[in-house]
Parts: sequence; C-alpha cells; structure tokens
Amino acid sequence: MEVNTSRALPAPYVFGLTLLCFALIARCYSCFPSAEATTEGVFIITHFILLLYFFSCWIGGFLKPWEGRRKVTSVFVVLLLTDAYTVNESIRVFESSALWMAVMLVFICANILAFGFFERWPEWVRYLQCAVLGFTLLLPFYLAFYLVPAYLVSLIGLVVIGLSIVTFSPIFLIWFNLRMVRNLIWPVRGYRLTYLSTGALSVLAVIVYCVIYVNDKYKIEQAYRKSSNPAMEELPPWVRAAQESEPDFITAQLLKTDIVYTSPGVHDNFSLWEIPEREYGEKRTHDPLFMTAGAVLGVIDIPLDERLQMLNVLHNKRHYAEERYWSGKDLVTTSVRSTANIWPQYHLAYTENIYTVKNVPQQRWSDSEEAIYTFHLPEGGVVTSLSLWINNQEEKAILTTKGKAAAAYAEVVGRERRDPSVVHWQEGNRVVVRVFPVQRNEERKFKIGITSPLKVQQDKLLYEPVWFEGPAHEDASYEVKLNMDKWPENLNYPAGFYAEQGKTVGKTGKYNADWELSMPNETTDNAAFSFNGERYTLLPYKPSYQFFAPANYYLDVNCSWNYDDYREILFQLHDKKVWVFHPRKGMVAVKDDNKEALFRELQEQRFSLFPFYKITDPAAALVISASADVSPQLGDLDKSVFRDQLRRFLSHKKIKLYNIGNTLSPYLATLKESRSLLYENGTAKQLLTQLRNNSFQRYEEDSNQLIITGAQIRIARSMDSTRTQGPDHLARLFAYNFILQQLGPKVTATDLAADTALTNAAKAANVVTPVSSLIVLETQADYDKFNIADDVNGLKNASLNGHGAVPEPHEWALFIIAVAILMYVRFEKLFRRKKSIC
Repeated sequence: MEVNTSRALPAPYVFGLTLLCFALIARCYSCFPSAEATTEGVFIITHFILLLYFFSCWIGGFLKPWEGRRKVTSVFVVLLLTDAYTVNESIRVFESSALWMAVMLVFICANILAFGFFERWPEWVRYLQCAVLGFTLLLPFYLAFYLVPAYLVSLIGLVVIGLSIVTFSPIFLIWFNLRMVRNLIWPVRGYRLTYLSTGALSVLAVIVYCVIYVNDKYKIEQAYRKSSNPAMEELPPWVRAAQESEPDFITAQLLKTDIVYTSPGVHDNFSLWEIPEREYGEKRTHDPLFMTAGAVLGVIDIPLDERLQMLNVLHNKRHYAEERYWSGKDLVTTSVRSTANIWPQYHLAYTENIYTVKNVPQQRWSDSEEAIYTFHLPEGGVVTSLSLWINNQEEKAILTTKGKAAAAYAEVVGRERRDPSVVHWQEGNRVVVRVFPVQRNEERKFKIGITSPLKVQQDKLLYEPVWFEGPAHEDASYEVKLNMDKWPENLNYPAGFYAEQGKTVGKTGKYNADWELSMPNETTDNAAFSFNGERYTLLPYKPSYQFFAPANYYLDVNCSWNYDDYREILFQLHDKKVWVFHPRKGMVAVKDDNKEALFRELQEQRFSLFPFYKITDPAAALVISASADVSPQLGDLDKSVFRDQLRRFLSHKKIKLYNIGNTLSPYLATLKESRSLLYENGTAKQLLTQLRNNSFQRYEEDSNQLIITGAQIRIARSMDSTRTQGPDHLARLFAYNFILQQLGPKVTATDLAADTALTNAAKAANVVTPVSSLIVLETQADYDKFNIADDVNGLKNASLNGHGAVPEPHEWALFIIAVAILMYVRFEKLFRRKKSIC
C-alpha cells in the first residue's frame, strides 16, 4: 500500500484544484444559463483548462515519481469528466443524464478526489469510500461500452484537434478505480468485503429494475394485443392498455420511450437545422438502467402515436402534444399582467391577461420560433377577446370559423412567415393560443380576454385566475389588479395581495396563479342586456326536484370508487336491478355472489368510459359515477365505433347521471358541458337520501333558458329591444352555452363549419367555441385573402371598459338623424351669412 507521510499538498495538486473550481463554475453556467446570455462555446473554457493542466503536469514533470501522483491524477480524471459533460452540452453524444445518474457521477468524482487522502481518513470514512466505489462500479463500465462506436472517430480526432479525448473519460475512470482497488482496497479483507458487497448490491438493483421493467412491459403489451382486433373492440386498443397500465415510474418510462427516454439503437444526431417537434415538458433523458433493460429485454411494442395518446391521458401531456410549425425551445415568458372586472352581484367576471414572451436563444441555429400556450379557464369560461402587438401597435382579432382560422394561420406561418396569432377552443375548459414569430433576442406581446362565471362553493363566491402551460415562466413577473363595482364585506384576500378599499385589489411578484379570491355569496341581482332585438336576463338559480324511480341502476366503477360507498349503495338497492360495465364481459348484473369480485376487477381500472348507448331503457335508468381527472376526451375517440354509437344515441336520448366524487373525468365533463347528460353532483350520503326519496334534479333548460349550475345563475333570452345596463357578458355566456347545447354529443366533430346558424351566433357574441376561433393577421389584405371579415353587427372583442347595452339599429338611425340635423343647423347659418355678404 502506498503511504504518504507528508502533510504538504503538492503544488500541481493545488493548481489542479484551482482549475477544477473554474471548470465546475463553467459547467454550472452551461447547465443553468441566464436569460440574457447563451452557453454556446462554454466547453472551450473547460477544454482549455484540461489541456493547460495536462501540459503543466504530465508533460512538465508529473511523470517523475513522487508521493502526490495519486492526488494529481485524481484531479485530472475529474477535470476530464467535467470537460466531457460540458462538451456534451454543445455537441450531443448522449442526452441529459437521469437524476440518479447525475447524483452517482457526483459521488464518483467526490470519491476519486477523496482517494488522494485515503490513508489520512478515519476508518469509517475509508469503509464509506470502499462502499461508494463498489456501488458505482457498473456506471463507468456502462459509459465506456456505450461509447465504443465513437472510439475510432475519436482517435482520429484526437490527433487533429484533441477535443475528442473526452470520449475516453470513462476508460480513465475505470483505470483509476481499478488502481485504487488493487493498491488500497484489495489487500485489506474488510475493505475488500465492503467493496464486493456493495458491488453485488448494485448488480441486484439492476436485476430488480429489469424484473419490474419486463413485468410492466408485458402487462401493457398484453392489454394492447387483446384489444387489437377491430371486430371485437369498440375502442382503440391504446385505451384498454391505458386503463390497465400500472401507475408507476417504470410504466411511465416505457410509454416515453424515444419521446423522453432514449432507447437502445436510438442516438441523437447533431443537426444544423432547427426541426420543429413535439416537446413534452421534459428533457430528453439518457437512463442507463432503462437502456440496459431495453437492450436485454426489448423495447415496448406499441406504436409511437398510440403511446402519445396514452401519455396525453395518463400524464396530462396534451399541451406538449400540440402540433408545431416551428420550434419553441428557446422561448421564455417574461411577464404576466392580469386585470379583472368582477361583479359579485352578477356572479360574473371578465379577465384580461397580457403576456410577454421572449426568444432567448440557447441553440446555434435558432431564429424565429413559435409560442404555444394552453390556457386553463375557470369552469364555464369562454374567450371573448384576443390581441397581438404588431410593430408596437395593438391589433385586435377577428372571429371566424375554426377551419378558416386554422388554414390562414398555417399558410401565413408555414409559407409567408409573418405575424399571426390564433386561439382555438379545446375540451376541458381549455384554449390554445399560438403566436408567431418570436424573433431571436426579441419579445412579443399578446392579450387574451376571458368571460367567466364565479364559482359558488360552500356559500362562498370564488374568483379563480386563468393559468397556463407554455414557455418557461418560473422567473416571469406577475402583476394582478382586481376591480369591482361593489365591494362586498369580508373579502378573503389571497396571500401576498394588497387592498385599496373602494379602488382595487392586487399583487406583484413572481408568477404564481395558484390562488383564488373568496367573497360572500351575495344574492344575485337581476340584470339584463339588450342586443340585436333580444334581451338577455340574468336570474338566480336554485335546483328543483322531481319524482324519479329508476328501473335500472348502473354503477360506473373504477379506481376512484371506495368499497364503503359501493357496499352502501348496493345495500340501498338490494331489491333493484343493478348493473356494471366490464370491459371484457360487457354489461353484468350485480349479484350477491359476484359483487366483490366485480368490484376488485373494475377498481383496477385507471379510468372508465361508460358506454351509455348500451342502456336498454334510457328514460328509466340512473348511472352512478365517481371519477378522477384522468380519461380520454371525446375528441381522442373520434373515428372509433364507440364514439359513433355514443353520438347517435345521445343525439336523441339523455341519460341521468349522478356523480358522487369531487371531480369529473374529461370524458364525462365534455358530455356534461354539452348538455348530453342530465347531470347532478353530490356526496354518496346525499345520493342515498335521494334514492330513498326517489328524487332527481329537474331539467329546466331549453333553447331560450340556460343554466350555469356552478355559479347558481340562469340566463333567459327573450325578444325585447328595450335598453338595459347589464354587462354584455350575459349575451356572450348565453351564446357560448347555447352553442354547446345545440352541438350536444357532436361537440368534437370536425365537420361543424356547415352549421352556419351556430357560426353566426358565435360571431354575433364574439366567443371562441368548437365552431369558431379568433385570429389576428398582419394586414387587411391578409384578411381579404382568406375571406375573413368582422361582423359589423356583432359585439366585437370584449374589453375592461365595455359595459352596458349596444344600441339597436333603430337607435343608431335616430342617432344619425339627430347628428345630421345638428350639422344642418350649424352649417345652414354659415351658408346664409356667406350668401348675405355676397
């Protein structure tokens, strides 16, 4: 064993530690770039440091034997590894390391440096070093094996530029570790056993991972294959695979194969061109465990497009699945300014948010990029305005059909590369806004306005802000201002908000939309708004009940159910016909001898999609459901047998559904919002009471009266042109809900442009719906080219200052006549005066 009796540190070692500190600073800078600077070329600094140390130590006398050689070598190996990973940030050889791998590399480097003082450490520290060396043994061998295909090219490059020496950093790691084992660990029995034990533990960890990997892979593929026969299945096979998948980390990795996690045989190729792709909110990751399991046991055998669908459903990745025309990797949201008018007396609010997005290039060939935002609106909210700043001038959007807006945006962005912005409706109280272009090192600004009802919860009114997914916003500034005509007492201000009584409520700071404003639930004031000869009247809503004794009860069981609720409901319905739908067995009657087995099997489902069209007597049926915020949306099921049958069935019949949970699956939420179901929500105890009393909520909506249950308001439409002073948002909310009601189960269909009556209703109220979108184009010639025109009689874009009735046509006529008379009187006097002078 080498023994170092000197306490003085060798000068090359101290010099090396100093250089290592600078190299680590450069490495951290490359990992955490600022918003004002790029990280291109940082690897040149670390590589210069490496070469400087190499020539100063190895060539300048390090080869002479001395006692500090191990210390100096340890610094060189760590410098080489640091340089390798910094170079990899600019010239990709493999993707970003998995978190566990990055932590293990830190331990490896720390352990290497600590071996320079092995004899000086206390005994327990030496054993700890042996354990770390054993547990991390496999990683350098994996990296060395992974880089084998690059060795020949690197040898040639080593002679030419010297940069490719970093390719051999794993070999240097192995060499150093084996020397430590031979010289320091193996001669001592206790050290040797510790090293071998932890090495065996790391091998065991790999084996356990592989076992879980192959088990999860088998389950998903089996479920997928069982559902792949179109003649036997009404749903796409990926739906069944998603239902039966395990909710664990390795299953998520399997679904993200070649999307987030690199698989065997798939390597990144350096590209000079920025190719737009779907970005899933996670860095592309290289995980040695995942790569090893894939190489030994095979990769998942489900097509990429169908795994993307499963990710959208199970991991809420819909925003990242949006199709891109241009990349948006370098975009950053720098500021969010939110201003809202809130009317507690009407249970309504209108919010305008202004977003600033900046292109902070981190990639060599990035220029113009496309910003895509997914906005999550309060329940029942609707987009009623959109603006884009062009040449520092706010340009307001024009509402047109969804098809026209999509076609115009695609052509302008794809061919002409000029300034458009568009907003499209999506299921689940979401909209998607696109802005193009965001030029290199420049900012773009856009504004979106949302009309929304205030939620009533536990006798409180809640104002909920809009939140978004999109370009990074962790450091964005946030300014909020809330205005009210009447300030209620006992306002519950969110943390960080200031109040100016009688003026405004607001906050400033870093962006964080996780808050809500709570206020007393005031009695709804009657209000009305007149427009185009029609009057929209706001009225309070309180549900009423009717007698209803179902002949059949259907339980929509999934993982959101608990056994106590299931048992109590069955006990209440012990003498009734109760059914459940089993994905493999169809509709099954629940009996005493099968109720527990059915529950166990159905509770394993991550979600359920109840086939309402299989109900034989819809008028005498009640479906009882509980669900989480996980399931396919209706649009995900288009072109399936399930979707076609559901659409035909619900177009003529409505099913009563009682939800005993606090949330609603996306599938059921769309059916509820489009009035395809007769929906009621409550607890399991409330349901049991209604079952005993044979009661269900009365359906009170028609084409002239719509109810917004969550806000406890109703809006009635009548023929009346009397001027009123209510907010125009009454007409907008009515139009939005009316369109959803009329579409019903067709709400996600792609052939909605032919329904001109609904399109005209959307244009008149200027609301974004399944049939309409708002778009901003650069010039009037662009609007003319795509035949997009504003509705001269419509409400136009909503605004914070817009409040009150729009003049009727006859009122405009009277106004024009009055102005003409005044002008005649004024100029008639001047004309007479000039005539008398003449």
